[in-house]
Amino acid sequence: MRKLLFILLFLWQLPQNLVALLVMPFLGRLTFVDYRHYCFGFAGKRFPKNASGISLGSFAFFHPDYAHDAHTIRHEMDGHTVDSKLFGPLYLLIIGIPSILHLIFKKKGSNYYDFYTERRANRHAGLER
Repeated sequence: MRKLLFILLFLWQLPQNLVALLVMPFLGRLTFVDYRHYCFGFAGKRFPKNASGISLGSFAFFHPDYAHDAHTIRHEMDGHTVDSKLFGPLYLLIIGIPSILHLIFKKKGSNYYDFYTERRANRHAGLER
């Protein structure tokens, strides 16, 4: 039953899973971090310096400096992955792309976690900010 659920979730989240598979080779050597909620977490040796983590369907990737940070892992693997499962093929449009654009263009001094995508992830993960 778990294998069937994993396959169905993988297909439901196919756009973000394909992006994750395309991104993997660019992250360098991957180190396994965790598995939860049908999501594999990895630290990428060449993860972008301005980000701590990213969730793409059945995968979460972390900057090596944040690979064991409980808040970051919960935010990505217990937070964003919930929206990925809820929105399925629309996740990238509703959560993924706006979240990345917010990271790139946020105003200096503003709280990153005030943006709706990050507030949602924290709420799903039970994190207070």
